[in-house]
Amino acid sequence: MVKINELIYSLNSIARSGWMIKGVEPCKAETVSQHLFASALIALEISSSLENVDKYKAASIALIHDIGESIIGDISKTASVDKSKTEKEAIEKIDVNKDIKQLYTLYESGNTLEGIIAKISDLLSTYLISLKYEKEGYNVREIKNNVREQIILLSKKYNIENNVIKFLKKIED
Repeated sequence: MVKINELIYSLNSIARSGWMIKGVEPCKAETVSQHLFASALIALEISSSLENVDKYKAASIALIHDIGESIIGDISKTASVDKSKTEKEAIEKIDVNKDIKQLYTLYESGNTLEGIIAKISDLLSTYLISLKYEKEGYNVREIKNNVREQIILLSKKYNIENNVIKFLKKIED
């Protein structure tokens, strides 16, 4: 079993692979921990503007959605690996309480609005950092555009598009 301190050390040091594939140096690449923190903060921001949503649950789900990467690393979307299955197996090897594992299940299942907000926040976090990297001259336009499209599609599907568009306007100005 992986202890929580090992999980934290690992997530703090794993650079997100997609950025490095696009040429961002490992020393500048966002870590998984940074991504999780940003996702949680965004989830809290988005869900605070919605009714009938447990904003703390949405933020908590976003905060832990990638903890399996502490064991498997950050698997690029271009890899020919079933990331969901691999992450689920990794979660079982982590020595955290059942509530944390349940939050991960809510993210994966997509059965709650809080889980959907966490997923959109995951994408928004990626989009946000893509804006930074693009300004710094990295060729991340493809990631940026694909992620933005996914954000819009998901937010439309779950009828929270107006809230998400407001957030996008804040970060794009």
